[in-house]
Amino acid sequence: MRCGWFWRVTRPMRRGGGSRWGDTTRRSYTMLTDAERYLFDLQGYLLIEDVLKPDELADLNRVLDEYDLWNEPSGQDGFFDFWRNGDCQIAAGPLHRFARPFRNIVGHARIVPYLADLLGNQFRYDHGQAMLMRTGGGPFHLHGGAVPWEPGMRFQVAGGQFHCELLVVQYALCDVGAEDGGLCVVPGSHKSNFACPESFAAFEKTGPWLKHIPQQAGSVVIFTEALAHGTLPWTADHERRALFYRYTPGHMAFVGRYREDGCEMADGGYPQPAHSAEGDWSRQERRILEAPYIWKRADTIGQE
Repeated sequence: MRCGWFWRVTRPMRRGGGSRWGDTTRRSYTMLTDAERYLFDLQGYLLIEDVLKPDELADLNRVLDEYDLWNEPSGQDGFFDFWRNGDCQIAAGPLHRFARPFRNIVGHARIVPYLADLLGNQFRYDHGQAMLMRTGGGPFHLHGGAVPWEPGMRFQVAGGQFHCELLVVQYALCDVGAEDGGLCVVPGSHKSNFACPESFAAFEKTGPWLKHIPQQAGSVVIFTEALAHGTLPWTADHERRALFYRYTPGHMAFVGRYREDGCEMADGGYPQPAHSAEGDWSRQERRILEAPYIWKRADTIGQE
């Protein structure tokens, strides 16, 4: 179990004697342990236990109960942007527009250091959904992977630093047992030189290359979108509840202005300045929600 983190203050540096762009690769803080760094590079993911406290879990589940997403209307006139996979699996967003308990973990103190180390100090929140599954929901095929190459999902290590283009933080709001189904990955596939066979992606063939990740409620799986991942059928009696928060470097956006149903979103798919002007966002949370740009972008963390 990770035991906290600390900042290592450094003087601001610029590459090449002072780039006008600022230093987009500098890491100002000590983040991952040596073991975590090795495992993320090796596997493409990390499992972090005990991130959410019992009261945080209770608040998140309470709000989901109140939202009653299974019975919410989908479509352009609805508040929620839905993705559906059959009758027993839904995802709804955008999480940064949900109630305060969901906004509290956009910049969760336990997770922010990982984001800065894996994405750079100027990381931003891009988009996210709540995933719900009933017994019999799924599967959803393997996707992601290093081949074919997708610029928005790049994974690279250069100069001893990670460079991820899209990073997923998945919070478990319920226990996920070894036989329950849910999130599965192909460890190491973020560095594969060959495409995942169709029979593997469709789960027509399974084997030791496919890893299901059991989780306790409150734990987190962080993985690069370049890692082949998917959803195994949900077999547990209780409902699966998971939150997927996705982050990018500060200079890029992954989602645009379109909903899952293909309709254009009037105010854009990713966070807009008007969104963070609402409510009681902290200064750091507002920086996390900033729109993508690179020119003189300030670090997301470490300043108030």
